[in-house]
Amino acid sequence: MSEKLRDAYTLMLKEYPDILTTKDLKKILNLSSRKVYELIHKGQIVVIPCGRTIRVAKLSVIAYMLNISSDAA
Repeated sequence: MSEKLRDAYTLMLKEYPDILTTKDLKKILNLSSRKVYELIHKGQIVVIPCGRTIRVAKLSVIAYMLNISSDAA
């Protein structure tokens, strides 16, 4: 894990658990359900296999957020 990602992990999304649901993603990223599923199916956000439910590591969401912020800069 890079130092930048480690620092972001300790500072960001403290109020959320380490394993997130799609509902959490919608709230965090302020996106529709459709857009959240689109990001997941495109592989932009990595999921944790958990039967038929979708779970996402908070670290994966933070990495995605850092990636899109660096692309915008």
